[in-house]
Order: sequence, then C-alpha cells, then structure tokens
Amino acid sequence: MADTTTGTRLAAGEGRPHGPLARLGKWLASERVFRLIPFVLVEGLFVITILIPFALTIWISMLKWRANRPFETAVFAGFENYATVLETEQFWSSIGRTFYFSGVAVALELLLGFFLAMMVTNCTRSKKLYTTIFLIPMMIVPIVVGYNFSMIYIDSGPLNQLLSPFLEHFGIDPRIRWLSHPVSAQWAIIIADVWQWTSLTFLIFLSGFASLPRQLINAARVMGASPSQIFWRVQLPLLKPAIAIAVVIRSMEALKMFDPVVLLTFGGPGTSTQTVAYFLWEQVWQFNKFSFGAAASILLLFLFSFLIFAGIFTIIKQRNAVAGGH
Repeated sequence: MADTTTGTRLAAGEGRPHGPLARLGKWLASERVFRLIPFVLVEGLFVITILIPFALTIWISMLKWRANRPFETAVFAGFENYATVLETEQFWSSIGRTFYFSGVAVALELLLGFFLAMMVTNCTRSKKLYTTIFLIPMMIVPIVVGYNFSMIYIDSGPLNQLLSPFLEHFGIDPRIRWLSHPVSAQWAIIIADVWQWTSLTFLIFLSGFASLPRQLINAARVMGASPSQIFWRVQLPLLKPAIAIAVVIRSMEALKMFDPVVLLTFGGPGTSTQTVAYFLWEQVWQFNKFSFGAAASILLLFLFSFLIFAGIFTIIKQRNAVAGGH
C-alpha cells in the first residue's frame, strides 16, 4: 500500500523539486530561451573583450593625461588630442612610410607567392615536399626572423662575407653597415617581411590554383589554346578572388608592421624606418603620452577600417563576377 501511494505521488510530480533553481532550469531549458544562450554568450564576450576596451580608449583619448601621473589628475580636453595628432608631422610621416613599406612588401609577396604557387601546381613530382618547404618561413616566430636578419645585416655578418670578394675587387670596404643607411635599412625591413610572409600568399594562390575548374582548362586546351592563352584568358580571371583575398589579408597585416622595425632598426637611423605602429609605441611607452596614443589609434582605426571595407567590397565584387561568368 505504501509503495502504491509513493508511486502515485511521483507520478503526480510531488517528488520533483519546486525551488527557484528548478524553475530557473525549466526556464533555461525552454526552446525560446535555450536557442538564445549562444547569442547571449557571444554578445557578452564581445562587450567584455571589444566594446569596453574600445569605449575606454575613446574616453582616454579625450583626456589630458600621461601615464607617469595619477589618473585622478586627468583633465577632460575634448578633441584637443585629435587636433594635436593631426598637426603632428611625424605622425603623417610614419603613415607615409608604413604605406611605402606595406605597398612594396605586399607587391613583392604577391608576385613571388603567385610564381611559386604556379610552379608547384605544375610540378608533377615532390609537390608536397616543395609546399612544406615554402610554408616554413610563415611558421617561424617573428622575433626569431628579426634576430636572424639582424645577424645577417651586421658589418661582420654572412652577407658582407659573401659580398667581400666582389667588393674588394673594386676597392670597396666589405664591412658595410646595412642598417646604418636610411635606404638600405628600409629595404632590410622589407626583405625580412617578404621572406616570412610570401608563404601566406603562396598558400592562398596554391588553394586558388587547386580550385580552378579542370573542365574549362581542358576545353581550352582541346580547342587549341596555347599555355599562355590558357593562363591569361582562363586561369587568371578565375584567380581574381584569390588575388583580392591575398591583397586584403597581407595589407591588413603589413599596415601593422612592428616586429621587424623593433628587432632590426628601432625606427632608425633617425626616423627613416619608423612605421606608424612603432611611432605609437614610442609615444605611449617611452613618452607616456597615453591620451595622444589613444587619439591616434582611433584615427588610424577609421582610416584602416575604410581601406579594409574597400578591400572586402572588392573581394565580394570579384567573387560575384566570377560566379556570374559561370
């Protein structure tokens, strides 16, 4: 009789917990709420990691404050820091050098990466070996790359040792200080960046060549098209989305060029190799101009965001053009 009574109570739900936790669990388990949990978590992570630091950066950019003073002494200055940044000649010079470095480096990386990808695609043997070798530089930590190139460029380094027989033949001192001349120091940074990040453009173009429709290429070959005609009329137009992706991704990274500058030249000689990232680092961490650096960062955010969105629009346009061509 007791067992029958207990079973009746359990069937009626009397044995289930009815506290606040039970009601909360039932509410969270409902379909209307449960499907919103991932959205809430993502939004919460967005607010914590992006929105709050961004709002704090904007607030600091409107204060007159140096990090070597207490934050309580900060005074609201409005847009004064923004005006100071825009009037600073060194800020614009560093932006110009950044675009120069990134433009030359990205152009060389695109050409070399495209050529290597095309050669590996047409390679019939040891394709995996060549692919692995060409991807190695991208896997190396940037600080190691910078240290290695700094050892190469010193006056007693291997570069001068290789050039010494040729230079001594013309009566030139073989102990050349490559990082002490503005032009050679700039190209030292560009070469270091090209050596490491050509691997990324190579990988993008290799994927682009692998995704080309073989039936179109075979059809063009059957119709008597030469290899050059197949490349210029069939392959290259279909590779435009991959080219746009490589340009946007590498430009985004190259505009933040910082590691090779610090590891090779520290912005010198003078300010000849000072990129905008190094300029901001110097202003904030050496001169304690946190408000100035925050204002400059916001201005750069708007400038680079415009360029990034323009690049993304180009990618979408090229993808739609290729899709419409089919």
